[in-house]
Amino acid sequence: MCCLRKQSTGDVSVEVNACPGPDLRQILEDLRCQYETLIARNRKEVEDWYECKIEEVNREVITSGQEVETCNNQVTELRRQLQALEIDLQAQLSQRNNLESSLAETECQYNTLLGELQNQITCVEQQLAEIRAEIECQNQEYKTLLDVKCRLEQEIQTYRCLLEGGQQDLIHGGGIGTGGGVIRTSHTYTTTTAAHCQPQVPPCKTGDIQVTCRRICD
Repeated sequence: MCCLRKQSTGDVSVEVNACPGPDLRQILEDLRCQYETLIARNRKEVEDWYECKIEEVNREVITSGQEVETCNNQVTELRRQLQALEIDLQAQLSQRNNLESSLAETECQYNTLLGELQNQITCVEQQLAEIRAEIECQNQEYKTLLDVKCRLEQEIQTYRCLLEGGQQDLIHGGGIGTGGGVIRTSHTYTTTTAAHCQPQVPPCKTGDIQVTCRRICD
């Protein structure tokens, strides 16, 4: 407009009758108001968005701080538990070693005791076998002595019968006072007892006893 005004200066004057044009000042003022309103709205929106973001970031920072603190507490607690578990593990390992040593000693003691008991059992079994053999031997000897007793009783009975018969003969033959009479008897019997207690005794029979009675009258 200034340039046009400068250019329009001259000697020629032209008069133009035209209708008045639009008010550019007003248009510019309206545009400026619109832009200012738009800028204010955008600024407010940006400020609101910034405040929201700041609040969100602050909340996230607070939450993250709490989470970090919680995680730190958890890490501290886990470290404490780890140390306690390590101490417990060492104690358990030491206890296991002690128990293994005690078990080995106990096994050694019981093995020694078991060997001694086994030796004692073997000795007792040998003694028991010897006692059984001795009892068997005594039984055999008892049977032998019983058989001998039976033979002796039979012989005594036979001698008694012979004596009674001889006395009767003497009485019938003239009396005891007139002539002396002597009765002689002889008998044989055998009993054999082995060294291992196995007696071989013949059965008691009358034919096994040989008795010879001789009467000598003077």
